[in-house]
Amino acid sequence: MEKDYTRLLKKIDRLNAQVATLKKLELRHKKTRDLLKRKTHALGERIKELNCLYNISYLVEKYGISLEKILSGIVEIIPPAWQYPEITCARIDIEENTFATENFKITPWKQSSPITVKGKKAGMLEVYYLEERPESYEGPFLREERYLIDVIAKRIGEIIERKILEKQVLEVSEWEQRRIGQDLHDSLSQQLTGIALLCKGLQKKIASKTPEDMADIDEIVSLIDDAITKTKGLARGLYPVRLEAYGFITAVSELANNIERLFGISCRFEYSEPFLIHDNTMATHLYRIVQEAVNNAIRHGDATKIIISLTKEKDKAILMIKNNGRPFRRVAKDSQGMGISIMRYRAGMIGASLDIKKGASGGTIVTCTFKIKEKK
Repeated sequence: MEKDYTRLLKKIDRLNAQVATLKKLELRHKKTRDLLKRKTHALGERIKELNCLYNISYLVEKYGISLEKILSGIVEIIPPAWQYPEITCARIDIEENTFATENFKITPWKQSSPITVKGKKAGMLEVYYLEERPESYEGPFLREERYLIDVIAKRIGEIIERKILEKQVLEVSEWEQRRIGQDLHDSLSQQLTGIALLCKGLQKKIASKTPEDMADIDEIVSLIDDAITKTKGLARGLYPVRLEAYGFITAVSELANNIERLFGISCRFEYSEPFLIHDNTMATHLYRIVQEAVNNAIRHGDATKIIISLTKEKDKAILMIKNNGRPFRRVAKDSQGMGISIMRYRAGMIGASLDIKKGASGGTIVTCTFKIKEKK
């Protein structure tokens, strides 16, 4: 009996030792599981942050997108990257402009970062939680979220600087074109006109000379008259003076007539009803888009027929340039070229959309849709 009791005690001791071992293993497993859970959560947060930065970069690289659309897009991209996206809202303040999520509300749970442009504070990026959450690194916000908001604010500053630079480059190009156009119109054209008058005077003085001499003089006068016409045409192309004086429709009509005369192809401008584009900057960008689309159709598409149309739909207008040139695939290959890029950028500058596609019966269709601005 005593032996049985001893064996039983030993067995109990062994079982107690096994239970202790199992408890240690269970505790270790719980710690490992908790660590894995925290690591998985942290990894998920880092993936959200990377997606946020990737989406911002993708948004910025879209052709022709305006700064306003970029900033409006960024505030919508931010909330999903924070730890509690369902109660997160964001706002970007840039000088007098504000871009905010639809659910934006100022609360005590705030995280912010200044936006710097060219070394100076230009605005502020703010992220708020709409409800209280447990304390973390910075209030309820994580350490990584502090890093992320600073990176986004810095990126916004870089985007604004880039957009300012792009605008300045385009303005310098436009200014240079105007300067050359004015020089051609005011200087060279006037000088050629003066030479033509002198030649015509000389023509009268030597009217009694031989027919051969008269033929030479007539040819000189004819060549100078032709040079004057072409110089004025170049001047109008570089600096559409009539754009400011008589409106966009007159300028495009004249462009179509010049294309027909110079290249010997069919080029028509059609519009449903005449209306003024009061914003001269918008009118200039639209004119340049038409000019580039027509030039591409002739140079790269070998088009023989071009139709420019302008239609009005409520508060929007649709500017379309159709041609019967090469198929769209060839044009698409060139779509990353400087001309197409500038067209897209010009459209973005005036808040318009630009679409380039193959026509139903071949050729290419360039469509620019823009909002009609009322005169202030």
